[in-house]
Amino acid sequence: MTQPSDPRRVGVIVELIDHTMAIAELNDRDDLAQRLARARERITDPQIRVVIAGQLKQGKSQLLNSLLNLPVARVGDDEATVVVTVVGYGDPPWARLVVAAGPGGEPAAVDIPIDDVSTDVRQAPQAGGREVLRAEIGAPSPLLQGGLAFVDTPGVGGHGQPHLSATLGLLPDADAMIMVSDTSQELTEPEMWFIRQAHRICPVAVLAATKTDLYPHWREIVSTNAAHLQRAGVQIPIVAVSSLLRSQAVTLNDQELNEESNFPSIVKFLSEKVLSRETDRVRDVVLSEIRSAAEQLTMSAGSELAVFNDPGLRDQLTEDLERRKREALDGLEQTALWQQVLNDGFTDLSNDVDHDMRARFRALTEGIERQIDSCDPTQHWAEIGGDVEEAVATAVGDNFVWAYQRAEALAHDVAQSFADAGLDSVITPALSPQEMGGDFGGLNSLAQLDAKPAGKGQKVVTGLRGSYGGVVMIGMLSSVAGLGLFNPLSVGAGLVLGRMAYKEDKENRLLRARAEAKTNVRRFVDDVSFVVGKESRDRLKIIHRTLRDHYRDIANELSRSLNESLQSTVAAAHVEEAERDNTVRELERQLNILNQVIDNVDKLTPQVTVGRV
Repeated sequence: MTQPSDPRRVGVIVELIDHTMAIAELNDRDDLAQRLARARERITDPQIRVVIAGQLKQGKSQLLNSLLNLPVARVGDDEATVVVTVVGYGDPPWARLVVAAGPGGEPAAVDIPIDDVSTDVRQAPQAGGREVLRAEIGAPSPLLQGGLAFVDTPGVGGHGQPHLSATLGLLPDADAMIMVSDTSQELTEPEMWFIRQAHRICPVAVLAATKTDLYPHWREIVSTNAAHLQRAGVQIPIVAVSSLLRSQAVTLNDQELNEESNFPSIVKFLSEKVLSRETDRVRDVVLSEIRSAAEQLTMSAGSELAVFNDPGLRDQLTEDLERRKREALDGLEQTALWQQVLNDGFTDLSNDVDHDMRARFRALTEGIERQIDSCDPTQHWAEIGGDVEEAVATAVGDNFVWAYQRAEALAHDVAQSFADAGLDSVITPALSPQEMGGDFGGLNSLAQLDAKPAGKGQKVVTGLRGSYGGVVMIGMLSSVAGLGLFNPLSVGAGLVLGRMAYKEDKENRLLRARAEAKTNVRRFVDDVSFVVGKESRDRLKIIHRTLRDHYRDIANELSRSLNESLQSTVAAAHVEEAERDNTVRELERQLNILNQVIDNVDKLTPQVTVGRV
């Protein structure tokens, strides 16, 4: 049944869904049919998403252009990629923007000329002044025909890292990630932090070490980076590449130069690790959906057929089904174990996420205040501001990854409560990255200090103001001895008092500047906490509703399956002889199909994931 060109066996899985859905519709099980229809949409989605991430000016866009041999990504000396750009297959090529539709509205797509992708699309007139959420491009590249779609992201290492949490939010729905870092230096701490966090969400990844043509010492950098990754426990390969050599090789049709660029290694990674979908969470979830639906339909048809074949079994089957129904109702409705697990888990998750965010913000505020106390903030405010915004972005990113992992663990715990009741076919729902991702790039930057460094004129005036009193006071006292107002004693006293006044004014100005700097930092962190805290609570509420609705549907489906099995068993005893034969043949046909479906699901499902997900 499996075709060599179909490593995911999508055709087989779709066939299994269609067979199961047809039987569900024959039995008026619209709930199961709708569930299978959603599974069909998920497995037939042709796109295999590869997120390209990295800090600013590391060669992400040039890597994508060279890989596709098409200028699909903007390249320049400034920040080239300004919005998330999704590049898929399209012949002829096309481009469009997804823009915000306004309060309460759905995002809208507007077409733009393909040549405009090399400009700042945020200013595109087609957007009509609305916020541009992302750009989508269709390119006629053979590499994209297999379903690959590259997601080029803005740099995650810019001032304040405004795109960091948005990039992390893309990874739960990604099939793979290409992390880009040039070979001018070894991986920085922010890069290592991002790789560690991203790898937890998207384990299929590769590190592309770019610009090997510019730096002769690139081999030492690659070796050092490999050691960093090993110490961090991040098992991802490193591929050193040169986009310039790749472009030249394509232009000259030079196979040897193409091998030297090492781009074939990137293509090999995409072919062997990504297109083959070694880690295919969507496929595993869809197979579990099919198994769950097929088992429920089998229970109903099997009970009815057993009564037809042996009418004496009717009472025994009825009693057995009544017992199973009571057990299911006890487990799913009366004791509501899964609801207790969900509600308790959500309460703990919400409190822990909020406390974690507050703890991170408190720690970074204390650290920044110590930095302010150790310097003159009027001289180093730009550096302090960058440190504050980077620390805030890192804290939000850490909190996001932790919350995502806790939410997945909660979904698994709820599914486990069903398994404890003997319902092993229950699966966990997929958590959408749109529900988990967040971004605070729209917040204002750290406010400027009102206090300014004292100028030379101001220093002179301060010194003269302090020295004036000393000169007059000592001069008047010394006039008793017959000396003039200005004499060596009065001038000396004026210099001493002037220096003291200048030092005191300098200390007071420094204290006021530090106090103002700390106030600005606290105000900025409080603003971020207010916005991010609200978004975090909203996302957790959506997750809670998603889990609640998913498992409520599961409980309703199981209850309905048991009820219909009971009704079919009772009704089978009153069927006329002529109708009995036709019904038996139809039930045997359905059971034969369902058994084949379950057998094929078992063959397609990895051994480690048989049963529940």
